[in-house]
Amino acid sequence: MIEGEKINIRLVKEKDLKELQPLLETLSFTCDGFLDKLEPEHLFLEKFQKNGFWNERDGMMVIVDKKNNIIGALFLKKYALYQSFDIKYAIFKEEDRGKGYMKEALNLFSAYLFSTKKINRLQLAIPDYHRASISVAQKCGFSFEGIARGAAFNKGKYVDLCIYSMLRDECQNIDQLYKKNAG
Repeated sequence: MIEGEKINIRLVKEKDLKELQPLLETLSFTCDGFLDKLEPEHLFLEKFQKNGFWNERDGMMVIVDKKNNIIGALFLKKYALYQSFDIKYAIFKEEDRGKGYMKEALNLFSAYLFSTKKINRLQLAIPDYHRASISVAQKCGFSFEGIARGAAFNKGKYVDLCIYSMLRDECQNIDQLYKKNAG
């Protein structure tokens, strides 16, 4: 578990699955361009049994509050050609948004990935100019690189992706974040 001030991030546990699957399913319908596809429950469970939603190429961690309630998730996918990960993220319920949870989670997640993975770049592809996600990216130190026009298909149309990135030397060290949270 990676502990923050307001939230923690951790790997998915088997006991989370019954709650997590419907949250992800709802998210795929309500968030523009978020998930690649819906998965039937049996495939969702099979994938968890195979690797716990975490391997060298892709993964998912949940964001939990200090009472261990699931409030969101972070996803990563490795690019085949680059030493880079693409990150997606979401806070599931409206009442948990706007409280700084995602900023803290993305900072911790980014620092964790740079401290444990042989990568030099993290990338965010934010669909359709989503203002809240852009604000989180900027507050976490991600740099705007440009617009990938018409790069994602969602709800019957092609949408633009706002590309943000962070390089290893631009990220706060995980030890600095722990000291900041402890102090």
